[in-house]
Amino acid sequence: MGLLTGDTLGTLAMAIVIFLLLVDLMHRRSLWVAHYPPGPMPLPVLGNLLQVNFQDPVHSFSKLRRRFGDVFSLQQVWTPVVVLNGLAAVREALVYHSQDTADRPPATVYEHLGLGPRSEGKRRKEETASWQGQGQQ
Repeated sequence: MGLLTGDTLGTLAMAIVIFLLLVDLMHRRSLWVAHYPPGPMPLPVLGNLLQVNFQDPVHSFSKLRRRFGDVFSLQQVWTPVVVLNGLAAVREALVYHSQDTADRPPATVYEHLGLGPRSEGKRRKEETASWQGQGQQ
């Protein structure tokens, strides 16, 4: 009955941690094959979440800009993010490379609200009708 004793439990926990780190490493390698710009080394699972102060992200990005230049990449959990700093970098990305930057990543929040790319617009139609009818009362 002593299947999960102290030694066995510790070994099992260590094996699970190593397995999760290997899965994380394999997932990151598949994401970073796209050759993103240089950026800080991400932590396993969290990515660069701890390197960005969300109370003052401008200060965090300016520190990273001094180190990596006007264009650098971060990894927020498993989502790669390219950060553009400065007018020249933004102009080059939005004007000269507009085909590459015209798309937006899918947001699952919108799909739950009925506003996703495959929605029929029923919810938006109801909301629009309700606020348009307010001025006619």
